[in-house]
Amino acid sequence: MNELKMDLEKLRLARSLYYQCLGELFVFSFSENRLCNLKAYLEAMQEGLFDESLRTSFEILLRNLQDAQDLQAFYKEYDELFLALKNTIPMTFSYIEEGFENSNPLLCVRQILVKSKIRRNEKFFKESEDSVGFCFVLMSEFLKNKEDELAKALFEKVINQSIDEFLMLIFSNSKAKLYKEIANIAAQFIEFERYCFELEKPTIKPSKKVQNDLSRSEFLRREVNKQRRSREKSQGIS
Repeated sequence: MNELKMDLEKLRLARSLYYQCLGELFVFSFSENRLCNLKAYLEAMQEGLFDESLRTSFEILLRNLQDAQDLQAFYKEYDELFLALKNTIPMTFSYIEEGFENSNPLLCVRQILVKSKIRRNEKFFKESEDSVGFCFVLMSEFLKNKEDELAKALFEKVINQSIDEFLMLIFSNSKAKLYKEIANIAAQFIEFERYCFELEKPTIKPSKKVQNDLSRSEFLRREVNKQRRSREKSQGIS
């Protein structure tokens, strides 16, 4: 029984680490220490992979983190994807889900926050509470603090509803290189979280279609599988 509790605690901390790492990658900051822990996070996550197919993504990211100056490539790509004047990828669940800011997802996050002692640090988080980065970091804190009900509520009511669409926008953006690997890790992790919370993918709304009449979640699934096959081929795996 004690070993089981220990394993569950390790799993909780591992999940918290994934959320913390991914959250920081999707948060804008002027801090000189921005992403300073990224290499350590990725190395720790790589040691305890929950999906062996992600190993190549971790290797690619770590190859691009040989020294502190390498973080500039992550900053630049972030700016091109999320701060560009054209074809900017939205970073709030309100906009991703409903097409405009300050909508139902923001209300949901605030209602969940009221039940916890955690508050948004406005010096660090410039975006609203329903931003992808803030929600991921919040999930990390909920898991560390063993606030399981709040974690499930945030995942079920906000993250699970439209995270697939957010990741699809990264996969389909030609400027995404490092962030495609990040999105690949995030996509597989989200599937793992659905298993942990005993949740299904949300029902796809008819209006949410992409090219060739594919739903966005189906586009995401095919893109992840396409990348996996490409990596296996390059490694000579049949």
